[in-house]
Amino acid sequence: MSTFTIHTPDSAPEGSRKSLEALEQNVGFIPNLAATIGGSPVALDAFVAMQSALRRSSLTPAEREIVGITVSRENGSAYSMAAHSTFAERVGLPAEEIAALRDGATLADERHEALHAFTAELLRSSGRVSPDSLLAAGYTAEQALEVVTQVAFTSMANFAAGVADTPVDAAFEAYAWAAA
Repeated sequence: MSTFTIHTPDSAPEGSRKSLEALEQNVGFIPNLAATIGGSPVALDAFVAMQSALRRSSLTPAEREIVGITVSRENGSAYSMAAHSTFAERVGLPAEEIAALRDGATLADERHEALHAFTAELLRSSGRVSPDSLLAAGYTAEQALEVVTQVAFTSMANFAAGVADTPVDAAFEAYAWAAA
């Protein structure tokens, strides 16, 4: 028996219902991960607030998904890898870049590779990484901080999915993944 419930707006704690309804309007459905996080109004509010703030990022949606896939691979999150790979396809990231990210390979696009490498090193070094290579690739200091924010958001999702053993949604199954 699982300790975690995949909630609906009707089954969720009162404090989570509005956030789940808003998420359903933004995404078109309530992903299993958000429905699980909905078991804690505090956790769901933090999740939704970070997601909403990141929509205002100066990083492109494709760049945000590069960070999301990189973080999910580094953290070994099957759920988030499937979700971010699906979202990357939807925002037009080329299939060969999605495949390279999922495999941990080098990206052919130098700017995207700088973002990917910075993100991976940010995680591996627990945040003790110079932004020089990212800045040299044309990103700004503001964007480096937005990468940190995307890393935090995606890590939260990775950790929640791992703790709850959240099943991958049917919408993400085409990109099912298992850590090596």
